[in-house]
Amino acid sequence: MKLIAHRGLYKIKKNQNTLESFFNAINNTCYIGFECDVRQTKDKKFIINHDAFYDDQIIRLTEFNKLKKQNVLLLSNLLKINTNKIILLEIKDVDIDIKRFNKLLRKYKNKNIYVMSFHNRIINKLSKTEHSYKLGLLNYILNNQDDYNYDFIGLLNNIVTNNQINEYLNKNIEVFIYGLLKTKKLKYGEKCYYIVDQFCL
Repeated sequence: MKLIAHRGLYKIKKNQNTLESFFNAINNTCYIGFECDVRQTKDKKFIINHDAFYDDQIIRLTEFNKLKKQNVLLLSNLLKINTNKIILLEIKDVDIDIKRFNKLLRKYKNKNIYVMSFHNRIINKLSKTEHSYKLGLLNYILNNQDDYNYDFIGLLNNIVTNNQINEYLNKNIEVFIYGLLKTKKLKYGEKCYYIVDQFCL
């Protein structure tokens, strides 16, 4: 089974989405990569944070300098990490600056980067740019679209079936599954990954 560390590997919640959590995933042989969340500040800096708020400040309405004092991680600093493992970026903001985001990622063509979002509009716009990273949608609702044209898809463990997994894999679409390992037994193919919130023991 191929595991992706959800927001990195961490023991306490405040350490999620930090350099420490990502290095933990890189140095743990049970994981082939890590997932993290990308948000945009008021001055269009890309930072790593799951929630829309950081210390009671709305990120999209806050200048990066105000967040910098609190050790918020820039996406550009994350991408400088020396690793060949999967870096799975989830774009949280619907109004992210696509041009600036793509320009940043194009500097790291040697990285194993995957970009996903719940927002189809974002992924569709990125698909029309020159890029070397892989694109996919996060879809907790069953997605049986015949015209799904992205590189991978994210599906929720609680509702996905082996038939759906096989349907995407047969179309050469990689599958990322969110959820607890013990929830149910699923078949795993060569291009099927499991995003988990727990350490590999």
